[in-house]
Amino acid sequence: MARTKRETFYGILGVTKESAKETVEAIYSRELEFWQKLDNAGIPEAKEKILELTRAYFTLSDPQKKAEYDKHLDFEFVLLDGKAKDPEIEEAYDVYRLSHQKSYQEILKEFTKFREEMGDTLWILKKTTIYMVFNLLVYSGFILYHSFLIETKENGKLWSDVTSNWGSGIFLFLSGLGYLFFRFRFLKKELEKRKEKRN
Repeated sequence: MARTKRETFYGILGVTKESAKETVEAIYSRELEFWQKLDNAGIPEAKEKILELTRAYFTLSDPQKKAEYDKHLDFEFVLLDGKAKDPEIEEAYDVYRLSHQKSYQEILKEFTKFREEMGDTLWILKKTTIYMVFNLLVYSGFILYHSFLIETKENGKLWSDVTSNWGSGIFLFLSGLGYLFFRFRFLKKELEKRKEKRN
């Protein structure tokens, strides 16, 4: 069933009857840019909002159409093309428009930056996890190899115990150094390249 939303063109654009044409144009451009970004991101409600904004703008930016619209303002309805509109999206839109101190572009920019930083953090976590798992596998192989030596060399048991203890300590020390180099040298350079490609 088609929904009908009783909202004036002034309410859609967030202007008043006294707003200058330049103000209407500036607000329309700002709002249109915001909803086009959401449309590009695949938000289905964005197309409907763009249609509403455009319809409101073409009416309020034309003096003759605006005068005619004002005569019948009490009877004007904004139809939503028979598509159900998400009330949560509309409510969030209104809350940001009325109470938030930042523009939509600033909010989107901050969100994009946050998403990129989160992506970088997850990328580093993934790479370091792979490094640690690889080291764990190598260390497990090292321990199994020495266990095998202890079982097969009865005469060299003392030598095997000594090399096993020393070998484990040296391996863990080198593994720690390797991690520091990998995390703060190699990954740092790769992260810079990743950011450069993004920009």
